[in-house]
Amino acid sequence: MDTSKSLRLALPMGLSFEVEDLVLIRKWADLNDIIVAVRLDHGIAGEEYEEVVAFHRRLSACCGLIMWRNVGSIFVQPLVGIKTQYGSVRDALASLRLKQRVVLADITVTSWPIVE
Repeated sequence: MDTSKSLRLALPMGLSFEVEDLVLIRKWADLNDIIVAVRLDHGIAGEEYEEVVAFHRRLSACCGLIMWRNVGSIFVQPLVGIKTQYGSVRDALASLRLKQRVVLADITVTSWPIVE
């Protein structure tokens, strides 16, 4: 039995970021106190996936914006807003202007109350 053929069929196919771009994204995120998560848009057997980078502010479960690519472009879209197209990850990151978080109180929740 030829197992190499079955392994090739099981691997996901699609577009992903170059390793150098992911390193650049990570460095940018660290400098801006942002958490990044790499996710697959979808990955159903036999279909292509799209790798998406989600940007989260610390202490926030909501994704602030996402970045993805096609063969020739990088796209950035805020959670609410219009997507923008760039020629490279470097150009996309250079254009991002992060809004300052509005601090409503200096209280940090350490745990949630237990309701019985």
